[in-house]
Amino acid sequence: MNAHPESKRRALLEQHGRFPVAYSAAFQPDLLYFGDQNGFLSYKMVGGTAFVLADPVAPTEHHGALIDAFMAKYRDVSFWQISHATAALLNARGFFVNAFGSETVVDLRSFSFKGPSRRSFRTAANRFAASGHTVREVPLAGDMAKKLQAVSDAWRRSKATKSRELRFLVRPVVLDDEPGARKFVLFNAQGEPEGFAFFDPVYEQGQVVGYLSATRRWLPNTDPLAGYLLMRTAIETFQAEGVRDLHLGLSPFHLIEDKEFNKNWVTRRGFRFFYTNDFTNRFLYPVRSLSQHKDIYGGQQRLVYVAFNRLPAVLRLLKLLRACRII
Repeated sequence: MNAHPESKRRALLEQHGRFPVAYSAAFQPDLLYFGDQNGFLSYKMVGGTAFVLADPVAPTEHHGALIDAFMAKYRDVSFWQISHATAALLNARGFFVNAFGSETVVDLRSFSFKGPSRRSFRTAANRFAASGHTVREVPLAGDMAKKLQAVSDAWRRSKATKSRELRFLVRPVVLDDEPGARKFVLFNAQGEPEGFAFFDPVYEQGQVVGYLSATRRWLPNTDPLAGYLLMRTAIETFQAEGVRDLHLGLSPFHLIEDKEFNKNWVTRRGFRFFYTNDFTNRFLYPVRSLSQHKDIYGGQQRLVYVAFNRLPAVLRLLKLLRACRII
């Protein structure tokens, strides 16, 4: 039930990896796998609780059976960043289900850089062109990987989580070539890298239909509009290839309402506190600014959920911070 070598996970991913973090679920380091020939769940153990990342990578009709088999093995189970359909399955199985935040998806077939809300994309293109900067997809091997590691380290030192590379809900940066992943690098006029943006593929029935913006980093002394130039270059590249969707990832605790499922009130209040509190946004994770930045893309907001079957809820929330290496 647990034998899922990388080749098998990749084959299942390419057929059923239709959700944004499916690539992370398949290949993130230190995750465990549970399933059969039809699909798998990705999870990690934190203090006796099984933390499952997102939906099963499996045919939709197999999700319920896979979840039931997993619950037969583990008594204390929680699911994070799951779709509405998976939330409904777990709600029917007696789980507490809370809205966890929103994921933003942009339809690249109609997206453009026109309009006042997207002025920063145009300003970035003009400013960096004048300074001789360029963005290119390049192989990440040898010296390039070492140089990007220096960029990544400098970027992390400027952040609240500077001592830790986040995990679980966020796939750690891989400074190497990976099948299917796209890696764009910002070069200055002297040809030295100053930033990068990586994108994970999203599949449907063996075809790439979108990409998740997995990470963007640049040197602290580089113009902060670097992020806009990296995104613009990637978007234009994907549009030229006919890619349908750009996923901007999770905005934790954003747009949560909890009107449908059997919610846990402590969890809801904890999420609202984390979202609204200035201290948590400054010193733990800037969730408010993250959601505000994504608004400029004008994408569709899709709610995702968390589900758990054991109390106390506070302990599960603290374990989540540990799973993500925030604490």
